[in-house]
Amino acid sequence: MSRLHQRVGQIGLGSIGQIYAGHLLDAVEQLRVFDLDQARVDAATGKGALAAASARELAAQCDVILVSLPNPPAVQSAMLGPDGILAGAAPGTTIIDLSTVSPATSREMYAAAAERGVAYLDAPVSGGAPMNGGVEGAAARTITFMVGGDADAFERAKPVMAALGQVMFHIGPAGSGSTIKLISNLMSGIYALVTAEGFALGAAVGLSPQRLVEVFQHTDAKSYFMTDYLVPRLLRGDLDPGFSVALQLKDHRLAAELGHEQRVPLFFNQLAIQFYELMVAQGRAERDVTEALPFLAAQAGVSLSDAAQR
Repeated sequence: MSRLHQRVGQIGLGSIGQIYAGHLLDAVEQLRVFDLDQARVDAATGKGALAAASARELAAQCDVILVSLPNPPAVQSAMLGPDGILAGAAPGTTIIDLSTVSPATSREMYAAAAERGVAYLDAPVSGGAPMNGGVEGAAARTITFMVGGDADAFERAKPVMAALGQVMFHIGPAGSGSTIKLISNLMSGIYALVTAEGFALGAAVGLSPQRLVEVFQHTDAKSYFMTDYLVPRLLRGDLDPGFSVALQLKDHRLAAELGHEQRVPLFFNQLAIQFYELMVAQGRAERDVTEALPFLAAQAGVSLSDAAQR
């Protein structure tokens, strides 16, 4: 694959951001990185990236900037702070924000960038192909981009996004990508809890997760999230994020805000918020959302692993 000649930067090197950085190092001639955690920066520079002292410094030396941060305040700080991206970005720069934030935050960032002649795309991502949710999708380069912003900026950003994923949807104006991502995560978070509830009931009557999946592959209970993400991770004992409970809760809260703005009652979303809040309160914030399965089973006084032995 020929390397891209654009000067590319990345802000945010969390568990998935580190994977993105590795792909970009394979795809671009030079990658500059910044993160508040110096250990993450050191890990990226050890693989060939160049370190920037601030988001402002990075932006001043890049044509395309990817942002991968955990929540709206982090994005606002990275974009708007005195040492932020927009303090250093030159007109014509393109920002691709992979973070999951509120549509209002995306529109705010778009407007602030436009004032400086900078293009801003809200481009949150989702897992992609079966067996490739979360970090697996990032590693396999199968993620799907849901993009809001100007169509010409979307076209310019495609070559960089293609280094990370396979499917790109231009949804519409600024905020559109964030909107559809929140709907997607609302649904997937509820799928996780429905699966957890069903498996707990199955365990109570002696039905193992393996047996349930075997049958549900051929019934109306079948879902991608159950068969291709939740259950494989559970059965191989891999409950490390993935996608953490804390991030899932954040997205349900953002979806609740969107529902309130649009006057759409989101009854099941509210139940999901309460359940994930309980998980966080009991010390499971940084576990993968698949933790919902053994957690709910434990609330019912049953064990999924014991059921698997029957």
